[in-house]
Amino acid sequence: MAALAHHPQIQRQPRPLLGGQRQRDLFLVDLMAEARPEIVRELPMRSAAALGERRFTAWRGRSGRRYVASVFAVADEHALGFTDAVLLAVSPDRRILAARESGPFGIEAALTRWRDAVTLAGASEIHVHLLAEDGISRRAALLDLMPEV
Repeated sequence: MAALAHHPQIQRQPRPLLGGQRQRDLFLVDLMAEARPEIVRELPMRSAAALGERRFTAWRGRSGRRYVASVFAVADEHALGFTDAVLLAVSPDRRILAARESGPFGIEAALTRWRDAVTLAGASEIHVHLLAEDGISRRAALLDLMPEV
């Protein structure tokens, strides 16, 4: 069997990765992002590519740092229920329209007004980044991901 693997006339096809074409597309997105690190880009997580629904995604900030986020529909009340989180309002064409910190108390009225405003601006999803452990880390993530005006 081992002799067949190295036989010059037998051309072995590389085994497709899980996710097939989708996996290759995500790899190309990663390569494009590395070529232009100054642009904030969404980089869907390859490990979640085979899932039927998009529950998680990742964003590459201008600094090149990667931020993992949970994905919620803009109308989903759960998106506003997290404290000490970075909230990203995302358009259907995968751009960050606005970003803010939820705050330590998740002030409901202010967050609801923000969600209403970003919905009017065209946001279809809210991405929630929970891994920034303190206020300094959250502010750094906001500066790295916030859209340029």
